[in-house]
Amino acid sequence: MKKIATKWKCFGLLLTLAFVLCLSGGLREVSADSTTCRVIFANSKGNYSSGSYRKWTRSVKTGTTVELPKVTRKGYEARWVTEINGKQRRYLPGQSVTIRQNTKFCLNLYKLYTVSFYTANGKKEYKNLRQTVVAGGRIKMPVGSSNTTYQFQGWSTKAGGTVQYKSGASVRVRGNIKVYSVLKKLSGTILCKNNGTVWKTVSVSGTEKFPEVAMINGDMCLGWSMTKGKSTLSASDFKAGDKIPTGNKIYYMVVYKSTMDKAPSSLTTASSYDRIYFVGDSRMVDTKRALGGSVPSNVQFVAKGQQGLSWFKSTGYRELLQAVSKRPRTTRKAVVVNLGVNDLSNVDAYITYMSAVAKNLKRYNCKMYYLSVNPVNTAMIQRVGASYRTQAQVTLFNAKIYRNLCYGRNKTFTYINTCTNLQTKGWISNRYNAGIHDGLHYSNATYLKIFDYCMRVLNR
Repeated sequence: MKKIATKWKCFGLLLTLAFVLCLSGGLREVSADSTTCRVIFANSKGNYSSGSYRKWTRSVKTGTTVELPKVTRKGYEARWVTEINGKQRRYLPGQSVTIRQNTKFCLNLYKLYTVSFYTANGKKEYKNLRQTVVAGGRIKMPVGSSNTTYQFQGWSTKAGGTVQYKSGASVRVRGNIKVYSVLKKLSGTILCKNNGTVWKTVSVSGTEKFPEVAMINGDMCLGWSMTKGKSTLSASDFKAGDKIPTGNKIYYMVVYKSTMDKAPSSLTTASSYDRIYFVGDSRMVDTKRALGGSVPSNVQFVAKGQQGLSWFKSTGYRELLQAVSKRPRTTRKAVVVNLGVNDLSNVDAYITYMSAVAKNLKRYNCKMYYLSVNPVNTAMIQRVGASYRTQAQVTLFNAKIYRNLCYGRNKTFTYINTCTNLQTKGWISNRYNAGIHDGLHYSNATYLKIFDYCMRVLNR
């Protein structure tokens, strides 16, 4: 009898140990040799013994993908919440989850609130702006509507109130919110974007000038027009830097889109000359780069980046002179000079030195051309923190070069006015086509258009 009692006692201890082991390992990660996992669905308090939770609970093979039960509660956002390897995870109802350990999902419900946006008088809701937000969440206040009579200022919690939230402000939501547009009646000259939305207003007394615009998407604002939606300038339009006419009028940005910037289908070859020499700075270096293997066999570049007149005096002119002197005097030669954007304030020295250069190169049968300093966008230059240049300086430099070197009976150069051509027909700043919109260097297509324009002038 004692032996039988002892056996039953040992058997009872084994059963107790097995029961304890089962309890202690209930929701832990399954070991590598386990083949099944327990998937439990519970309410937010962790209870799962009744109703749908009990029905949803089941055992699955390790690695099985299960679809979490679809649950909806009006006015609430439902999430299945679990903890895996010490980290809390949240899943949408209906989402698929791969089970690799015993897992308990608890259904949490989060109160939803509505943020509504209304006109200034509260009579109409901007339904496209309405947002639904989980309690305690944040929203970014949107931009309201402006027109050519009223400009949007911000949002108020009262109809006809003052600005409490500006567009872009982050606001925490703890209940349903209604906000109302705050508008300011416009006066003076109105400057609009290309699509007609108000950009800014200007009080004009007679000295104010049309501004340059730094567009962030790679497009180029060429100037301003009284016609909405234009992409090129006409004679009745205004370039940046032109005086704004007096009178309360509306003007629209003339925007040349980057998608419009196409290289010539074929490049013109200059048949009027046997040899052509292009002299310049980084813009000319980049032109050669854009041409790649398409550089004509009779074209040579004498150029270096970030340089101006001092480089040309010390190095560039000597290199140019060596190149032209190697050719017979009977060889028809053209020299195209494109220097000045790096020292726009030095124009008087250019005029003096280039006059002497032209007279000297005439002995080598060289026809001299001055390629205009081509446009810049000062607003873009300032945005990237580059050296300070303005289109006004470019315009003044070109005017002096033309008047002193390229005009009159004793002119020594022929002027190639690509600057005006680009300003009216369009140009893009995108150096190397690499998204470098610095307002100074051009896209490959723009460089090729400049080169082709030059070659066509040389053929005249």
